[in-house]
Amino acid sequence: MSRSRFIDLVNEFCVLAQLDEPALLVGGSAIQVGGVDFIIQYDEEHSPEHLIVYCDFGHPPADRLLDAYEALLETNMVIYGASSPSFMLGPDKRVTFGYQCLLADVRAPELLS
Repeated sequence: MSRSRFIDLVNEFCVLAQLDEPALLVGGSAIQVGGVDFIIQYDEEHSPEHLIVYCDFGHPPADRLLDAYEALLETNMVIYGASSPSFMLGPDKRVTFGYQCLLADVRAPELLS
């Protein structure tokens, strides 16, 4: 049941985002929307109730690293809460925004925004 809900959500999302290959997103491939790469991760076996969204914003400006990191930490403080999204810095030093949500609660328009 959860897998079909995930596929329906991805199909609805792709219609709204005007993307023509929902199978790529269902398969875990990164896609680009509005110049931002993101992945929608779903693990039916280990976490069938959840969906994780990762948005890759790339490397922060090298000449403004301190400013960028301070802004990200301040933003994390403002949005902090149970099941809230957060900004992360990956091992490759790229800024990523991650959000875990309940599959049953998310709708395509929310996902797009």
